[in-house]
Amino acid sequence: MVLLVCAGLAAHAEGKSSTKKQKPVRLARHPVVALTFDDLPAGGGLPPNQTRAQIAATLASELLAHHLKGVYGFVNGVDVADDPDEQEALRTWVEAGMLLGNHTWSHPSLNDVSAAAFEQEIARNEPVLAQFAKEHDWHWFRYPYLYEGDTLEKRRAVRAWLKAHHYRIAQVTLNFNDDDWDDAYGRCAAKKDDTAIGWLRQSYLDNAAEFIRVGREEQLTAFGHEVPNVLLLHETPFTALMLPELLRVLDRQGFRYRDLAKVQRNRVYALDPDAASAVGGPLPNQFLNARHLAYPPFEPEPTEKLEGLCR
Repeated sequence: MVLLVCAGLAAHAEGKSSTKKQKPVRLARHPVVALTFDDLPAGGGLPPNQTRAQIAATLASELLAHHLKGVYGFVNGVDVADDPDEQEALRTWVEAGMLLGNHTWSHPSLNDVSAAAFEQEIARNEPVLAQFAKEHDWHWFRYPYLYEGDTLEKRRAVRAWLKAHHYRIAQVTLNFNDDDWDDAYGRCAAKKDDTAIGWLRQSYLDNAAEFIRVGREEQLTAFGHEVPNVLLLHETPFTALMLPELLRVLDRQGFRYRDLAKVQRNRVYALDPDAASAVGGPLPNQFLNARHLAYPPFEPEPTEKLEGLCR
């Protein structure tokens, strides 16, 4: 699913300069993170000679090699019934010991629909989850685009519906818009442009490191301390390719891995800024925006080069 707006970066845009250079911030030596993946079973374009099941298998295999089980993948079920490859991708993910959560039926933006229509999207996705998740708990919800409501009425209505239907919101603290690399990768792979793909690989890792740093610093401003993290990734071909290197980046930074449920036991995840926002974003961003607090400087994503590469 291609993002219409980069949710994490859009939230940064509210009153935030991208000028780097500031006094170094002391971060925790051994931060904690839960990995999560959005847009199963069909995130991003499908390169030639690949299947959705192969992409799911690649991601699951790398997670298992890193001793990670019980990783949540958030599902859009819109095409699953008519696509055997998507069905196999979900089976592959679950049989590898991974879990499924709800990402709505067709990935609408809550900005574009009513609260009632959005709730129907969540409910419509449930039969797919019940079919493929087996006995595992699929009552975790991830908002598409991280948009939680552009009006306070809408935000409160959807949250009340989720609570009444026994859902927990899978919040995010770290997001580097990994899926923004996928379209460029598809074009460059089709052209067999190894030089361009090399740049994509390095820029992906550089951007990940930058926005992981920024996300952690945002927590210091929003909450006064770092919190156990939830990292948003996407089930796309390029992230499947890059996951081993991304995990090495996290390892070098001292990250310890935990599952989503354990991470979200932290009291911060029970907090609600109770504020409408047209741009959404990770949980720390929501509090910074609601309280009109300053963001740390950051090096922006290379959007223009990504959009123009291998055209």
